[in-house]
Amino acid sequence: MRDFWFAFMILKNLTLNGVLSDITVENGKITAITPASPDTEGENFDAMVVIPGLVDIHTHGCAGYDTMDAHFEEISNYLAQNGTTSFLPTTMTMDYESIRRVTDASREVSGAQILGFHMEGPYIAEKYKGAQNGKFIKDPDLEEFKSLPDMKMVTIAPELTGSMDFIKHCGAVVSLGHTAADYDTCIAAIEAGAMCLTHTFNAMPGIHHRNPGPIGAAVQKNIYVQAITDGLHLHPSIVLMLYKTFGPERMVIISDSIRATGLTDGIYEFGGQPIEVKNSVARTMDGAIAGSTSTLWNCVKQAISFGIPFADAVTMATRTPADLIGAKNKGRIEVGADADLLILDEEMNLSHVMIGGNFIHQENEAHKRYMEEKKKIKEIASIFHTNGEFIAHELINRGNINTTYRVDFRQEDGTVKSYILQRVNTYVFKNPVQIMENIDLVTTHLRSKVRRLNKPALHFYHTIYDNKNYYIENGTAFWRMENYINSVTFDSRDDLDTLRGAGEAFGEFQTQLSDFDAARLYATIPDFHNTAKRLDTFFEVVAQDECKRVGLVQEEIEFVKQHRALASQMQQMLEAGDLPLRVTHNDTKTNNVLFDRTTYAPLTIIDLDTVMPGLAMHDFGDAVRFAASTAVEDEADLSKVSLDLEKYRAFAQGFIGKTADALTANEINTMALGAITITIELGVRFLTDYLTGDKYFKTNYEGHNLVRARCQFALAKDMLKKREEMERIVRDVVSGI
Repeated sequence: MRDFWFAFMILKNLTLNGVLSDITVENGKITAITPASPDTEGENFDAMVVIPGLVDIHTHGCAGYDTMDAHFEEISNYLAQNGTTSFLPTTMTMDYESIRRVTDASREVSGAQILGFHMEGPYIAEKYKGAQNGKFIKDPDLEEFKSLPDMKMVTIAPELTGSMDFIKHCGAVVSLGHTAADYDTCIAAIEAGAMCLTHTFNAMPGIHHRNPGPIGAAVQKNIYVQAITDGLHLHPSIVLMLYKTFGPERMVIISDSIRATGLTDGIYEFGGQPIEVKNSVARTMDGAIAGSTSTLWNCVKQAISFGIPFADAVTMATRTPADLIGAKNKGRIEVGADADLLILDEEMNLSHVMIGGNFIHQENEAHKRYMEEKKKIKEIASIFHTNGEFIAHELINRGNINTTYRVDFRQEDGTVKSYILQRVNTYVFKNPVQIMENIDLVTTHLRSKVRRLNKPALHFYHTIYDNKNYYIENGTAFWRMENYINSVTFDSRDDLDTLRGAGEAFGEFQTQLSDFDAARLYATIPDFHNTAKRLDTFFEVVAQDECKRVGLVQEEIEFVKQHRALASQMQQMLEAGDLPLRVTHNDTKTNNVLFDRTTYAPLTIIDLDTVMPGLAMHDFGDAVRFAASTAVEDEADLSKVSLDLEKYRAFAQGFIGKTADALTANEINTMALGAITITIELGVRFLTDYLTGDKYFKTNYEGHNLVRARCQFALAKDMLKKREEMERIVRDVVSGI
């Protein structure tokens, strides 16, 4: 999301470590540092002091946002404006799914860069939990932790069962904190690999002359120590004691900031619990200090006011934390390092902030665009029946047609409830109201069946004004909101069990709707899978050649001519009554199946825009076209494109296993034909769009639709060669049920 204004620049006359210097920045890196020269061309800073951008390895949030909200743009922007150029969003002691949601969230931000995550809890001691939520405290779980991506640091109480093994094998920087451990236990933990203390003195035993505890062990082993130098958490003399004991190479200044940072006094949520901020001091309702409302730069300035030399205080908030987490390009001003710089005025206040070679101005254009979009999304979301307080939105790059957002609402207990908000592409879907009426009928019917199976089902929310399951904004934009189902999807999958599961999902869809009268539904896209009519349209487009591209695709046109009769056969069977009309999904890609995150069991199918009356074998055919292909559907290297018969078998096993009692003999006998037909049809649709100027499908480059068409035709050719084997596989599966 960050805007890039400069690839190359020279910053002139900056005071670096007391020396006037010129700093060259190129492509986000520092490429030269030279003595200031009057002959150098560049931006003159008139001897202003420059220091590295701050690195905060322990921050829970700011500006009304918390790490657990799993939205980082507001946090990132506020931190950047206040001198922190990179950080570790720090999670709270909460359930695994809430933490996983954080690590899965988008890190595309316009301000301070995210270097990974710091997990503070739930592997902590009840006695010293502080403001952490006690109901989620547990012993270390190595497998669970390793499943969380990009955890750079973890805070742990080493006295817990399994801690030593966890410390040795977790692969992250281990920091001892929220602990009641004695000296010997902490020594053992450090020897096992622990490298740091979390907010030293806070949430741990203090030093006793006969029981030195964690702090004594840290002194003995000379590990890193974090310190909150906001003037509240530690007395100035204790800050100086830590500095004189550990020095700037081992003492790390942290903010431990919370969502209330930058806001007024009041009641806020923190880790699922209420906290109260009075006079900028945050406490739980039982009086425990709950993080800090100070920025890291203010903590640095406080440390300086306590008597720590300026250069050392800066080091403890830049190079030292960066070294601790292995971020060797951060927190320093040297050739090869990232160009993260703070330029200070005469009173040592922030004047300019640079991140990755870009100045972060007060009017950050990328952030401004984000906030404008956020305002719009919040307004639209508020029209539907939702629960909680709107937090933020995130664009989901899913599908080729509609614009999809995940919108999150904070609940009273601190958890986050998510919804899917979509703006429907009404250029593609000409009858969105009819689409939503179809969806309402189908999802209501499906929910009545799914309740018995204890599975999630799609639900579209109604508006608070007219109780419709859609909202039309200013007579143009068409919006809808559905429930968010915590799950995973797969664009492609080599695992045959997962493909079998996808087949089960689409088969279940067919079976659950087998007693629904398909004639009740609108044909929202008339003749959507009327292949014969698609072919008629295609040859009309070829004759017109409005974009003068027909000459480029003569081979593809000839292939369609040769197989026109075959591709029209199923439509003729429908019209003759040999195939029944059913409720069909009409977009049965594997990535429209939601799977359980842990077991990979199929949960439900999504994207019901094309639910209409149709042929069951069109659904089956489209599914195997996608799932059993050896290549993505826009593969340019046609030598990679073929039908994988083992994948075809796996999907057929799942689908037929759920539909065998619902399908007719003719339907089963046309499964292979359905796959061939739908593949040719899609190739024709891509090619038609190419010939008419790429108006229907989203394209990423010139000729994208042509690449797609050629890929589908290559797959259809391979299916034609393997048709007898495909039909034999279907017979084998049916006979085995």
